[in-house]
Amino acid sequence: MIIDLTHTIQPETFVYPGTPAPSFSATRTIPRDGARETLLQIGSHTGTHMDAPRHILLDGFGLDKLPVSQFCGRAVVLDVSGLGCGGIITAEYLRAQNGSLRSADFALFYTGWEKKWGTEAFLNEPFPVLDSEAARYLVSCGLKGVGTDAISVDALAEKEFPAHHVLLGGGLVIVENLCLKKLVGRRDIMFFALPLKFEDADGAPVRAVAEFRDFPEETEMETA
Repeated sequence: MIIDLTHTIQPETFVYPGTPAPSFSATRTIPRDGARETLLQIGSHTGTHMDAPRHILLDGFGLDKLPVSQFCGRAVVLDVSGLGCGGIITAEYLRAQNGSLRSADFALFYTGWEKKWGTEAFLNEPFPVLDSEAARYLVSCGLKGVGTDAISVDALAEKEFPAHHVLLGGGLVIVENLCLKKLVGRRDIMFFALPLKFEDADGAPVRAVAEFRDFPEETEMETA
């Protein structure tokens, strides 16, 4: 079964503080031109999106330089929603995950902030984040990437972006603003997050989906 993990980008979509809001305008219409076409004006880190090393590191490479194999693989979903506002994901917690991270390609963190999407609390309440030691542990696991349902892996008040520096400096990608609630408790998950390919991409919106086999019969299937 395949489910969509992506928020729909709309003019009112929340963006990182200081990022211009997305806007759409018609450049061709069916009555006038016989076809419809839309001009999209969105930041590279709008909606469900992926960060490249170029986002933070002066000499970092863009998403367009990465092989597509970097954008898919086996995922482990960790429910850290119990940490609540201002919670810290520690290396000690990660080491206690029975080695599951070392056999995965992606670590996806469900903080519970997905439920706040579309409300002021999504940005105004401090979401759980990784500390630097936890980020270093994730790099040591040989992962391809890390994801979260929050807007960042660093606190909005943090101006040095320590988790970003460690993860992106370690060759991982970061996927933010995911929809992960339906994956909590699932096993044998394949994760796919394919970014737009443009030159020197410091980040890009993605269409993220997950495929898994342990799907309860009573749950309605959602296809991407």
